Amino acid sequence: MRHEALQKNIYTQRINRAMDYIEQNICEELSLTQIADAACFSPYHFHRIFRAMTGETVNQFTSRLRVEKAARRLKQNPAISITDAALDMGFASPSTFARSFQARFGMSASQWRRDASASVEAIDGETVVLERPVSGLVADKAEVCKLAPRTVAYVRRTGNFQERPEIFGEAFGALMAWAGPRGLAHGAEMMCLFHDDPQVTDVELMRFSSCLTLRGPADVEGEVGKMVVGGGRYACGHFVITHDQSQAAWEYMYGDWLPMSGYEPENMPCFQLYPSMTGETGPHEVVICIPVRPLS
Repeated sequence: MRHEALQKNIYTQRINRAMDYIEQNICEELSLTQIADAACFSPYHFHRIFRAMTGETVNQFTSRLRVEKAARRLKQNPAISITDAALDMGFASPSTFARSFQARFGMSASQWRRDASASVEAIDGETVVLERPVSGLVADKAEVCKLAPRTVAYVRRTGNFQERPEIFGEAFGALMAWAGPRGLAHGAEMMCLFHDDPQVTDVELMRFSSCLTLRGPADVEGEVGKMVVGGGRYACGHFVITHDQSQAAWEYMYGDWLPMSGYEPENMPCFQLYPSMTGETGPHEVVICIPVRPLS
């Protein structure tokens, strides 16, 4: 039984590599062979394995990711045209995007944009604190700063982690069970990387990766993967909160701070840093990090 579990974990790690490759190259034309090579699978069998383990074909996953990222950008940047949002995400033509958008959301991109929250005129400056936040929570500090790339070991999970926070504990537990005996856990920076937007992606399809920053070479195994979290310009919101306040903190960054900052989210996953994770309940320090670029 243990041998079978180890084999399944290897498959999980390889499928995660395929998803990472698709996400990192989502704006490019992707072939099945390229994605299969990234996952170290034979192209002939890969599409069957991918569908069996994820519930989606490679094309379905790639198309969904593209249209959801475009929808997110339309919501967050009122200035961008629908055509530009489509082409930026690798769609071959506006008509292809229109069909995919209608199939995914049951409405046109124009209707989606009209239904999105009212935009707020951006102002200059990199640090902004609002007096009356929509979320009811204010960051202790919010600023745009440059972050270095991080090489991390990770364990990934998919599901409604907002309703079932125990999924977080399971993922971090699996990661620490790997890191602890190898002496990698003590003093390591912990983070949780979110691949999807809960306002766009079906909650049961949302992916997150529990991560530990590696300070040197490390060989991963089983379901534990290794990847580089991109560096660059990030909006960083510092909070001391409980788990129940996490959603309000994200709402503050996206709904209050970001629209007034002069920046828009970049096409990269966002994450939470835990500078002093102790595993205890109660308020803890969290830094919400959202990749951004100047508002166009």
